[in-house]
Amino acid sequence: MNNIYWKIVVRMIFINTAIDTTGLFRPFFQISIPYGVGHLMAVLREANIKFSFIDQQVQKDVFVEIDKQIQNHQKPYIFSISTLTESFSAARKISDILKNKYPDSVIIMGGLHPTSVPLEILNSVQSVDYVFAGEAETEIVKIYERIKSGQDIYDIHGLVYRRDDEIIFNNPPDLIKDIDSIPEFPYDIFAKYKHYNFGHIMTSRGCPYNCTFCCVKAVGKRRYRFKSAKSSVQELELLVSEFGQKEIAFFDDNLLANKKRIFDLCAEIRQSEILKNVRFSFQARTRDMDEEILQEMYNSGFKTIFFGIETVSDEILKDIGKDETHTEIESVIRMAQQIGFGIMANFLFCLPNETREVREACVEFAIRNKLELAKFNNVVPYPGTVMYDQTLEKGLDVHKDYINFNSQEVLVRPFYKKVNFPYLPEGTTSYGMRQEILMAYFRFYFRFKMLIRVFTKRSWGGAIFSYGESFRDVLKKIPAFILLLIDISIKFELMFLSVFSKNGIKFKDITKSIIGFFK
Repeated sequence: MNNIYWKIVVRMIFINTAIDTTGLFRPFFQISIPYGVGHLMAVLREANIKFSFIDQQVQKDVFVEIDKQIQNHQKPYIFSISTLTESFSAARKISDILKNKYPDSVIIMGGLHPTSVPLEILNSVQSVDYVFAGEAETEIVKIYERIKSGQDIYDIHGLVYRRDDEIIFNNPPDLIKDIDSIPEFPYDIFAKYKHYNFGHIMTSRGCPYNCTFCCVKAVGKRRYRFKSAKSSVQELELLVSEFGQKEIAFFDDNLLANKKRIFDLCAEIRQSEILKNVRFSFQARTRDMDEEILQEMYNSGFKTIFFGIETVSDEILKDIGKDETHTEIESVIRMAQQIGFGIMANFLFCLPNETREVREACVEFAIRNKLELAKFNNVVPYPGTVMYDQTLEKGLDVHKDYINFNSQEVLVRPFYKKVNFPYLPEGTTSYGMRQEILMAYFRFYFRFKMLIRVFTKRSWGGAIFSYGESFRDVLKKIPAFILLLIDISIKFELMFLSVFSKNGIKFKDITKSIIGFFK
């Protein structure tokens, strides 16, 4: 890189925060590239504006790294902190420490969580000067130039800030209609960090649907926008040729929201020599699928579908804004399997008005439809969602800095710690729900055919010891893996013992598991 880039100038320092509630699973979670921050850096780079980047996911001590980078900066120091709800506690800590060390710095907090609750952040985190709510690509250059020159930035769209004793909300920024207008994603910035998983891509933004538990619309306002087929394929080819990816997952919130676009994308993929032997996976709603589009995608290299099924109760599906029934979902799953797709799915427990019978039906559904992978997560009513407002009235449990807003509380919380669900439906207890979720996992995975798949299929092994790491790095994971197995084993032992408790599992659950092992 040109040494001129590192002259001492005013730079914006981007800080991506890490989720710190993953417990013993942390060494095994995929580390995804922070796409939102990456796009902002691409915009600054195109404008020839200098910046620095620090990611708490891959750098152990962000403050040591900041101290190093500050040497290449002039005042005013501009810190842009990106955070999700799950990592907000880390974002607050970073912001407070930076403001204490560098009181004249300007701290801007952005991302999905700040966009959803800007007023709350400015009222509770005094170290934050500004919250940016929305897509910042159209405003980031203006923000930088105004701060650098000492000019007022109070008229910039998307900013929320304090003025005297009042919180001011500027008009929201315009949504970016043409995603192709955003500069090419700067993968080279992330390439030096070996822990990132480059097997992902985002080719669209937003989702036109209105699920009550989904916070995507806080930014996208239900407006679906997508890259052209040609630019999407160019990016896919880069991931294959430069980063050696053979399996790529589309991170789009709803890949199939525009069918014509998918047919164009598939045609472009099939014309690429580089992508001939690459396998793709994606997530989408069953309502957007038919045999024609599934066959087209399968012939183009798409081999795995991840469904957000959530529940098999038609009444609850309607309540949470999913305009589909469990029979429709089942029909599409079987059609996709007949074509050749592997099916993975997510189920949400703890939904409002949910019963034990509904949760048991979800497990039966997953087994009956021979899913390759199933997740049984507890629902998290994220800020900015309809469900958040609804459950506030029904007993939403929000711990400080949302540290219990984790959809995998049962798995990541060590056996000796209490599970703190953010929401429990009426008639359930935290203890009982913990045992039900554990039993759901046990029933689904403790089957002979499933165990064979877990221990022999490449993708399962790759999920534990994965993504281009050296043999030495894999060896370092072994102690953590042993501790994880011990923790899970104890959880299952305690689950079986809960059969003697009022809110524990039932003897019939154990019987079903024994019978189901041989199916």
